[in-house]
Amino acid sequence: MNIIGPDTLVFGVDDLDACARYLVGYGLKPVSTDEWGQRFEALDGTGVVLFHQDDPMLPPSPGTASMLRKTVYGVDTGVTLEAIAHELMRDREVRRLANGSLETVDDMGFLLGFQVSVRRPVRLSGVALPRSLSNDLHFVPDAARSEAFYVERLGFVRTDRPPGAGPVLRPAGTDKRGRWNEMDCNCRPAGVGNQPGSVGE
Repeated sequence: MNIIGPDTLVFGVDDLDACARYLVGYGLKPVSTDEWGQRFEALDGTGVVLFHQDDPMLPPSPGTASMLRKTVYGVDTGVTLEAIAHELMRDREVRRLANGSLETVDDMGFLLGFQVSVRRPVRLSGVALPRSLSNDLHFVPDAARSEAFYVERLGFVRTDRPPGAGPVLRPAGTDKRGRWNEMDCNCRPAGVGNQPGSVGE
């Protein structure tokens, strides 16, 4: 499975203005505001979408304290997209959305999307700005089951297991620059949820 990494993280938040200011201050560029939320992008086109937590367009809450409502992973081609659909449809619902992407849930109940990646070549300007959305840390109640899903079903590779923490995984389609996708599967209360990360340059 040539999954490259997270393309978009979708959050439901209680203070849109404060969150928008934080993302802009961090270096993400505001690119759109419409019924699909407020989108902020890194240099390669990956980004974060914000909704108010009560917005009806927002995916349902997973019932935890996490504000992350959906992780959309980018893949290399439509062939990979179909392979993911074929694999996951064996034991769960996989929805095909109007924009051509797939939507389903992982074994912990987190909402996932898959699409042909929006990533574009990065042109550096000498200004320190986030290059890419790179990390997605999960805190889950069943570390072994979560790791098995991403490794056995989606082809992620375990690259490290820090002492006292969960494994660090990367998707198979990551390039040599190390666009890593981390998953901290340390056993934590389910309500802790997910945290995003970015690579700065």
